[in-house]
Amino acid sequence: MKNNKFITAAVVATLALTSCEKTDYDAQFDRDTHVKIMSDNSVSTYAVSTCTGKDTSFVVDFGVAMCINVANLPGIDDVRYDEYEFYAMLDGRKVKGFQNLKDQISDRSQNIIDGNINLQLSGHTDLAVYLLHENMYKAQFFVENGDGQIFELQLKEVY
Repeated sequence: MKNNKFITAAVVATLALTSCEKTDYDAQFDRDTHVKIMSDNSVSTYAVSTCTGKDTSFVVDFGVAMCINVANLPGIDDVRYDEYEFYAMLDGRKVKGFQNLKDQISDRSQNIIDGNINLQLSGHTDLAVYLLHENMYKAQFFVENGDGQIFELQLKEVY
């Protein structure tokens, strides 16, 4: 019985120590410039006609694609001072900021959303592209630095 308790304690201690170690892949993932999409976002608009009573309410589901570790790219040392442009390509069209949602979300809603994202990105809203859910996996992501070099980024996580 005493040996079983010792073995159990040793296994638990080993698991606790090894579960905190980062693999080479995890460490590389933390350094790579890549894209993450925060996908659980929506704007609900409630509209009921006062004349007919017809309900024309709708919901727009969208994701916020964020460029992670942009300062690791050549020519970008400081996001506050260096010139760069983060964008998505959709159907051969360059999309920045709210361009993909302009027709679906009112200006007032865009300002509220932009304010919340601005806080999460420490004022760097230029590192965010807003995409309709149906476009999140179709988009390709790029960063162009001030020298005109273009880097394609991989979508690494949707959460």
